[in-house]
Amino acid sequence: MEHRFEQFHPTVIFLYYVGALSLLMLMLHPLFLAGGFIIVLLINVVQGHVEGLKRWGFLMLSMFVFILILTPLFNERGRHVLFEIGTHRVTLEAVTYGAMTAISIISVISLFISYNEVLTPNKLLFLFSKFLPQFAILLMLTLRFIPLMRRRLAEISAVQSSKGISVLHGHFKDKAKNGLLYVQVLLTYSLEEAIQTADSMKARGYGSGKRSTYEHFYFKKADRFAIAFLVSIFIIIFFWRLHSGYGFLTIYPRMERFQLSDLEMLSLVGYLIFVSFPLLVKGWGYVRWRILN
Repeated sequence: MEHRFEQFHPTVIFLYYVGALSLLMLMLHPLFLAGGFIIVLLINVVQGHVEGLKRWGFLMLSMFVFILILTPLFNERGRHVLFEIGTHRVTLEAVTYGAMTAISIISVISLFISYNEVLTPNKLLFLFSKFLPQFAILLMLTLRFIPLMRRRLAEISAVQSSKGISVLHGHFKDKAKNGLLYVQVLLTYSLEEAIQTADSMKARGYGSGKRSTYEHFYFKKADRFAIAFLVSIFIIIFFWRLHSGYGFLTIYPRMERFQLSDLEMLSLVGYLIFVSFPLLVKGWGYVRWRILN
């Protein structure tokens, strides 16, 4: 069953993901980051993207541990020394900075898992093809690049393995040679398909005039309300962040306390409401359905 959030106009969906992505990178405070990360995970679970989380889970966990360990090793700044390794000081400030950076990065990756499933290529083309056709096709191709390369590499690996060519068995020299062969085939395959795609688009006149769309989207009252809701909350949070520093933990030269003031708590509530917009829509849809039935 399609969730109500996915039925919004593409403009609403695009504004939400752009705003959520901006806030996840701007609000560098442990409480903001932890709350945002948990909500993004819940969004993926509610939308049924658990398999996507599993595929990227090892990468996100590895990245988190790598950044958390690496940052204190290269950064000794800070007054609060946790312990020493030889002559190297491991400070609370460095650990906190590394943890915030790691959570921000894996939150962005988790958000993109939902983005790739909800904002389909048809919706992207609908948004940008009329006035930015080159940007629309470039954005769509960029977002599908890594998944497409993974699928192609799996196909190439299956074909080459049937011929006895594998990167998993044999001496290191043979595996390296076979790996280079895989890459060569992958690049050739990709270049040939890119030429075919370009010729096909040119033959169909892509970008030469006004473009019709297969799928039509119309603004409804709920879409206008959602845009006003999201834009208003984002402007308020963004203004507080730039003007008063709410949602940002100063670490250097002197680390602030984690405790939030009353206005910062209000900013945190607004931030969580914005990021959890798909969950609020889903919850309201469920409550409305229960009332009507």
